[in-house]
Parts: sequence; C-alpha cells; structure tokens
Amino acid sequence: MKKFFGTLENNNIFINGEDLDHLAVLRCNVNEEILCFCGDEFEYSCKILEITKKYAKCLILEKKLCKKNPTKNIVLFQGLPKLDKLELITQKLTELGINKIVPFESDFTIAKKNTNKIERLNKISKEACKQCGRSLLLKVEEPIKFNNLKEKLKDFDLILFANETNRQITDINFNDKKNIAIIVGSEGGFSKRELDLLTQNEKVTQIGLGERILRTETASIVLCGIVSYLTKN
Repeated sequence: MKKFFGTLENNNIFINGEDLDHLAVLRCNVNEEILCFCGDEFEYSCKILEITKKYAKCLILEKKLCKKNPTKNIVLFQGLPKLDKLELITQKLTELGINKIVPFESDFTIAKKNTNKIERLNKISKEACKQCGRSLLLKVEEPIKFNNLKEKLKDFDLILFANETNRQITDINFNDKKNIAIIVGSEGGFSKRELDLLTQNEKVTQIGLGERILRTETASIVLCGIVSYLTKN
C-alpha cells in the first residue's frame, strides 16, 4: 500500500507539501486506499476523499499500532562526518530501527558543522520511514561538542564504544537494556585525550568489529544493525 505522512485532524488526515507532490507522482485518485503516518505510534489506513492543489483530505478507516516501530531507545553518537556519509547513515539507521542520531565535533573532526544539514537529514529519515514502514521518525539533533558527551550519556543503561579491542559485541549482555548508546568516531578518529576520557568512563563498554578497519559510516551501520538484531528491536 502507498505510504504518506500527513497531519491528523479529528477523523481525517491532510497531506500537503512534498507528500502531496509524491501523491500526484504516484497518480493516486479519490476513493483510493492508502496508508498514512502522522509521526506518532500508529499507522492509519485511509481513503482519499479530496485532492486539491494545496492538500489531499483522507478519511481514517482504521487506526492501529505500527509494529515496525523501534521497541528500544537506541541512540547513535556519531563523530561528525562529511554530509554524504551522514546522509547514508541517517537513511540506513532509520531502516534499522534507531531512534536518534547525535553528531558531535571532536579534536580530529574533518567535516564542518552546518545546521542547514539537519532539515535535509530529517527529510531523508522521513522518506526512509515510508520505505521501511515505521511511523516514528528518526531524529537527527544539532551537533554537540565532544566535551558535552558525558552529560548526554548519563541516563543510558548501556554505552557501547566502537574501538580497536578484542572484545566482541556478542559477549555483551543486552538483557533488560532499554536505553542503549552507541559511540562511533569520525573519519579522523579520536585524540589521545578523548580516548582516555571515553575508556576511563566506567559506564562505557569498548567493543571491536573484527580485524579490518572500517570507515565511519560502515562502522555505524554495522554496529547499529547488530545491536538492533541482538535486542530484537
């Protein structure tokens, strides 16, 4: 069934903006049944009642919990990479059931902070949600400084740090872990100061991803995919 994001108003959903353009591209017609998301935990089976140049009005036929939404709160803290890499990470992590990406600037960060990226990244997440069928968007936050990481990490049950270590992720006990943080560095990696701060944090568990050195986008996607699978997220 064709999927769209819209705005919920009483027993109707209104589709506008880029989703209205998408509806036109797919040649949807009045009385056609579609699936709508409104950014909440539900999915809405709808029938199109009206299509105008400004909106499409849809009648809700059925409302039910979206079974494809994440069941755990998994957040990636990503060393700020170049935009094309962050776009790929955003798309794939949406499909993998990750809740949020928090980019951070570190000592060896190559990419420049650009707040204009966030709107585009959230758009990519929205399109990926329609593709994979989840109704809750993955949120990409504004980049933070490395020194703010500690405060951001304090409420997580488990913190995984992708580092060069022999400890494998399959050795980790994920039982009852509902809030999981994953830390992956940027293309430039971490300075000794930053590594010391991370490895000396008793809440941080270092893990390896094999003998080969992975690109930052590969490490993020692989690690998030494994965690999502192991936690049945």
